Amino acid sequence: MFVRVWRTLVDLVRARRQRSRVRCQLAAMTERELQDCGMTRAEIAYELTKPVRRK
Repeated sequence: MFVRVWRTLVDLVRARRQRSRVRCQLAAMTERELQDCGMTRAEIAYELTKPVRRK
């Protein structure tokens, strides 16, 4: 039981860190890079203001 809870917590922390890294990368992108990805600054701003939770 304890091992399952521990693994779940570790997985949650890993996912949160990964999302945090992705958000930082998005924030650092230039306008040209965003256009290449098909995203706008407004979409990035929206994503950055969302709480760091699941999905």
